[in-house]
Amino acid sequence: MSHFNHAANTWDSEEKIKLMGDLAIKTRERLILKNKVDLLDVGCGTGLFSLEFIDQAKSITGIDTSEGMLAVFESKVANFDNIKSINIDLEKEDLAMTFDLIISSMVFHHLDHPEKMLMRLSSMLNIGGQIAIVDLETEDGSFHPRPVEMGVKHFGFSNEEIQSWSKSVGLSVEVSTISQKIKNGKSYAQFLAVFTR
Repeated sequence: MSHFNHAANTWDSEEKIKLMGDLAIKTRERLILKNKVDLLDVGCGTGLFSLEFIDQAKSITGIDTSEGMLAVFESKVANFDNIKSINIDLEKEDLAMTFDLIISSMVFHHLDHPEKMLMRLSSMLNIGGQIAIVDLETEDGSFHPRPVEMGVKHFGFSNEEIQSWSKSVGLSVEVSTISQKIKNGKSYAQFLAVFTR
């Protein structure tokens, strides 16, 4: 968390804005939202991902463990009555709210227990709701320059792992590769997993 607090004020680089924008566009294309939704962004950071959904949201709730990231998020949404943030660690605490759409981008590799988090998110989903998770496909550990310091717990996820989560949680899932990020001369694939009841 200290890494993200320290990085918060310089987080929104051109590269990150473009990457998260592209991931959000591809996620929206696959979700095909017909009605406006109450949306939860898990690990919202500065809002680069969730704020791309603003025109499709009745409300947006961003949650994060980093107060620094949330301060930047709040500065962006100060004029919106339907957008709020909550400083909470959902791996340790409950959030007594429900949502139509739960999204999370590049967060699950930081979690201690991704499968347990998915179970918790499933319990917060309204009937007919969806959970959309974007993260790294299995990689060799070189994506992050300092993985321990940066709070990395998993070097991406395989399709088999994601399918096993869906079975244990009782949700169906569609997984697709939506991006290839070139970094330090290597290509890293990013997946979108959409879970539904």
